[in-house]
Amino acid sequence: MGIAGDARRFIGLPQFVVERGLLTSSGQVMLEGAEAAHLSISRRLRKGQVVRLADGSGRVVVARIERISRAGVYLDVIHELGERDDLIPCVFLLSIFKRDRFELSVAKLAEIGIAAIQPVLSRRSMVSGKEPDRLKKRARRWQKICIEGLKQSRGFKATRVYPPLGLADATERLGNTACRVALLAGERGRGLLDKLSGIEEIFPCAVAVGPEGGFDPEEKRLLASMGFVAGGLGSRILRSETAAVYSAALLSEMFLSTRCIL
Repeated sequence: MGIAGDARRFIGLPQFVVERGLLTSSGQVMLEGAEAAHLSISRRLRKGQVVRLADGSGRVVVARIERISRAGVYLDVIHELGERDDLIPCVFLLSIFKRDRFELSVAKLAEIGIAAIQPVLSRRSMVSGKEPDRLKKRARRWQKICIEGLKQSRGFKATRVYPPLGLADATERLGNTACRVALLAGERGRGLLDKLSGIEEIFPCAVAVGPEGGFDPEEKRLLASMGFVAGGLGSRILRSETAAVYSAALLSEMFLSTRCIL
């Protein structure tokens, strides 16, 4: 059975995350801190049970619980699922909006498997304090949310969250993309699928999602100048977090329809 078959075979096992560099193809691995508590207290797993361990870099192993102590949980690696990049090659330029809803978007994009999220400070962003230190702390929290999404989805590689930038800097720092789409309320009635169906090559792609109230006229002109085409999400006006998840799910389905990465 190949890597893909092994991944399906063990998909139902609970997954936990260890620091990068700690996974081995054999031998023992130790879980500490919050992950150990999650395994032994929240999940109530016991000696002899089998789990998945990931390090977020694309590597996953299957391990059996050998011992649970106050210091941590000791597990023996019994099978290696290999190293894979199972992310959707797309970066979301996600304007920062109300905290709880923004974090919900980050969590769902991570579960879907979007490769990267670039938080954007747009003119209508709802940010209580734009001081660099505060934003750095929030970015670290967003990355932690992506790790939780990796656990939930049984993924191999974790979504990456970049440090927040202004829209101009974010678009300038984009790498090579085959397709760039800005979700705009003015495109109401035109579905994203309809827009993308006319594009020969979509991936890797970039999607810009505005804050509540959308991008302002100057930001729309900036996006157009950087190669973003306007896209809509049907006949209704969606909240920013809904638009992000809706479009991510659609792009995931389009990508998976042409590539088997399960």
